[in-house]
Amino acid sequence: MTVELPRPLAPWRPWLAIFPRDLALSLGPVLQRLSFAVGPLRMERADGVGDPDGFDGLARRGPYERLLPSEWLLADEAPEEFLRRAAGGEHTFLHLARPVPGGSHLCVALFDAGPGQLGSPRIAQLAALIVLARRAEAAGVRFGWGILQEPDEPLLTAVTPASVLRLLQSRTPHEATDAQIEAWHERLDGWRERDDAWIVGARRLGGLPMGRSASHLQVWDVLDPRVRRVGVTVIRGSLPPREIALDLPEEDACVRLLRDPFNAAAPPPRSLTEDLAPVSNLLFTGTGSRLLARTASGAILAVFVPNSPRMIPPEPRAYVPSPGERVTAAGFAGRSIFLVTARDGSVNVYKGARDRRTVLDSVHDPYEGPPFQPGEGTRLRPCFQIRGGMFAVDGQDTLFELSADQSFPVASVVAVAAYSEHLAFVRSPSPGEPPALSIRTRKSDSAPVPMPSLEGLDAREAFFGYGGSIADRWTGLAAVRQDERRWRIFHQGGPTGLAFAEGVRAVGVARRPRGSAPGLLLLDDDRRTLVLAGTSWSLRLPAASSEIVEAAASHRAPVVAYTTAAGELVLYSLDQERVLTRLVPGGPA
Repeated sequence: MTVELPRPLAPWRPWLAIFPRDLALSLGPVLQRLSFAVGPLRMERADGVGDPDGFDGLARRGPYERLLPSEWLLADEAPEEFLRRAAGGEHTFLHLARPVPGGSHLCVALFDAGPGQLGSPRIAQLAALIVLARRAEAAGVRFGWGILQEPDEPLLTAVTPASVLRLLQSRTPHEATDAQIEAWHERLDGWRERDDAWIVGARRLGGLPMGRSASHLQVWDVLDPRVRRVGVTVIRGSLPPREIALDLPEEDACVRLLRDPFNAAAPPPRSLTEDLAPVSNLLFTGTGSRLLARTASGAILAVFVPNSPRMIPPEPRAYVPSPGERVTAAGFAGRSIFLVTARDGSVNVYKGARDRRTVLDSVHDPYEGPPFQPGEGTRLRPCFQIRGGMFAVDGQDTLFELSADQSFPVASVVAVAAYSEHLAFVRSPSPGEPPALSIRTRKSDSAPVPMPSLEGLDAREAFFGYGGSIADRWTGLAAVRQDERRWRIFHQGGPTGLAFAEGVRAVGVARRPRGSAPGLLLLDDDRRTLVLAGTSWSLRLPAASSEIVEAAASHRAPVVAYTTAAGELVLYSLDQERVLTRLVPGGPA
C-alpha cells in the first residue's frame, strides 16, 4: 500500500503505510514526540571481532598497504610533505570492516496488557511499538516484542495489521504476576548487556529486575476530561528520567485506532426471529446506545448499538407492555427501558426488563384540553428522562412533561432530541404561531437561550443528527425543511442551505465523516441507497439488499440505521464506513 505522507513523517513511512492515511497523519505528531523522548539506539561495536569484509570507512591509523592512493600520489609529487604527514600521524587509511555476526543483537519490547493500560494508554503503546521498531531498524539490529502477561508466547518480529491488532486486543483484567515477571527475567537474563530491552506499561512496573540494559517506558492516563493526553516517563539506565505529556489525536481517530484501525472488521449477519421483525419507524434512544422499533405483535424491539464491527453486542430484546395496553412512546435511561401507554384518560409509565415490569406512574391529566393520545398505526414516539423528569411525545406529536402528580403539554413538535440536561425540539407550525427551534429543561428552570429563527421554513419535517465538533451547544445539528426540495441545517457555524434532486427523500442529518461540514442523509431514487450529501461533497453508503423501508440517523453518534422490505435491519458507522450490525430475518417466531 502506498500512502502519501508529509516529509517530516518519512522515517515512519513503512510502518504508517499499514494504516489509512487519515489515521497515519493523526499518529504522526505522537510518533515524533515519543521518538524524541526515547532517543536513538546506539549499539557498541568492538574492534577486532568478526571476519574482514571489505572497507567501511577511513581511519588515521593502519598498515601502509591500506594507505589511500591519494596519499601515495603525494609521496611522488611532494615527498617532504609525505614524510611530515607520516611523522604527525596525519595519513589516511582505509578502515577494514569486521561486521558483528548477524543475530547477536536484539531490541525487545514487552507491553503491559493489564487494566492500567486500557483506553488512551493503549494508543501510546501503539506509538511506542512503531517508534521502537523504527529505532531498531535504524541501528541495524533485530526487533522483537511480546505481551508481559504472556511469557510463554514467542516474540513477534514485525509490525503488521495482524500484529497491531494483536497488541490492541491483548486486554486482560489482571496485572502481571510475579511468576510472569520472573519468567521474562529468565528469558532476558541470557542476553548480552548491550542488547536493548524495554518494558512499556504502568508505573508500578518501574522496578522490574530485567537486567541493567532494560529501559522503561511508563504510560498512564491523564485524568482530565478537558484534554486527550497521556503521561509518559522514559527511564534509560543511569540517565535521569524524562517525563512528557503526550497529546493524542482527535477523539474520532482515537476511537478508530482502538477499535478498528484498518477498517477490516465485518460482522457476520445475525438472525432475527420473525416475531422481532420491526414494522415501525426506527428510533435512537436519548443516549444513542439503543435502537428501538415496534414489532407486529406490539412489543418494543431494542437493538444495542455497538461501537465497532468487532464488538459482539448482546442479542436484541423484546419488551412487552401489560395486557390490553399499547405502547405509544419508548426510551432508555441508563440500562432501564421506559414504556409509555395511554388508556382511559391516564398516562402509564412502565420501567423494567422483558420479564419484569413495574408501574411507575398512573398520571391523570389535571388540565383542560386534549389528554395524552395513544396514536394510531405503527409509528413509535420517543420518551426521555432529563434530570429526573420524564418527557414523552404522544400519538398526536405533542410533547408532554410527565410526573407523579401531573402531566401537561409543552408543544406540538416535528422532531425532538435529548442532550445531557435538556431537550431540543422543532415546534410545528400552527395557525397564528410560526415554527420554532426550542429547548426545554425540567420545569423550564433554565435561563432563556437565543434560538435561530425558522422564518420562511414550512417546518413540516425536521431531524436532529450527530454534529460532533460543529454541533451547537443547545440544538446539536438540526435540519428543518424549507420546502419540498430545500432544507436548512443549523449548526455551530450558522445555517447552511441544501437542495436535492426530485425523487430523493431526506431521512436524516449528520456531519461529514471525520469532517466539519453538515450534510443531509438522503434516500436515493433507487430506494436502495443512502447518500450523505453536503454543499460540495457526498458519500454513498453501500446499496441495501432490497428496497429501504425506514431509515434514521443517531443524534449522539455518527451512526445510521435502516430496514429493508426483506426484513433486514442494518446499523452503519459513517466514520468507520463499515456495517456495525446486520440482522436478517430467520428462525422460528
